[in-house]
Amino acid sequence: MICNTNLKPNFFTFTKALSNVVAALILISIVLATYIIASHKIHYLTELRAGSIVEAYDIRARRISTLFTVVDIFTNESKTHLLIYNYGLREFKIAKVIVDNSTSNFIIKHAPSGNTVDVVKKGLYDIVVFAVPNSRIIIITDNGDLYEIKVENRS
Repeated sequence: MICNTNLKPNFFTFTKALSNVVAALILISIVLATYIIASHKIHYLTELRAGSIVEAYDIRARRISTLFTVVDIFTNESKTHLLIYNYGLREFKIAKVIVDNSTSNFIIKHAPSGNTVDVVKKGLYDIVVFAVPNSRIIIITDNGDLYEIKVENRS
């Protein structure tokens, strides 16, 4: 009977098994970290896109609710009368009127009554601008919307 007196454990097989377990744990941690980062990034981009869509919708709804049309423009020596009809859902104020790249003074009158008003509600209004345009009038409302009206002088 041959007796093996070399009863020392084989450490190489033990370390090989240990390295497989460590490699599997490292691989699992890399996969989990990638999943966490990717899901956070996807969630962030989804919220960002949803927020921008809602903001764009709000801006579009605000602009749609501020609707007016230019009925007529006529001038005399020092004034320009701009007749507008507001048919939008929202009342608005005119913050600034720019005539040919310079700010001009103006007053707003309710056209049927002739009373001076600050807020443009539904109806017909006369914006009296104390300047005569050569090419354009820009109206800026209280919420920052900009409306450009091109003017042709017919002599």
